[in-house]
Amino acid sequence: MSGSSLIIVYILIFGGAIYLFWVLPQRRLRRSQQDLRTKLSPGAEVVTTGGIYGTVTEIEDGDTVLLEVAEDTEVRVSKTSIARILPAAADAADAESADAASTDADE
Repeated sequence: MSGSSLIIVYILIFGGAIYLFWVLPQRRLRRSQQDLRTKLSPGAEVVTTGGIYGTVTEIEDGDTVLLEVAEDTEVRVSKTSIARILPAAADAADAESADAASTDADE
């Protein structure tokens, strides 16, 4: 191989590595965030990127959501600030009771 073709091979390998380690993960993250926003519905418990826990009360036109963060206290946030949807409270209670039962069985 001549020197110029060796450089081309290195450039292709470097470009492939950048694609694998930077572009693909960003695409997956963007896709998962879009899926999260489409699954958003009133009654869902969520966490914002700022760490605020709340329950979605209304999804407004555009890009805003009303979150109830305390009784009779609502906050308007952007849909893009929703970091994740929490599992339902019933699922969490079931998980806690299962953990307690397994702990009792271990003793």
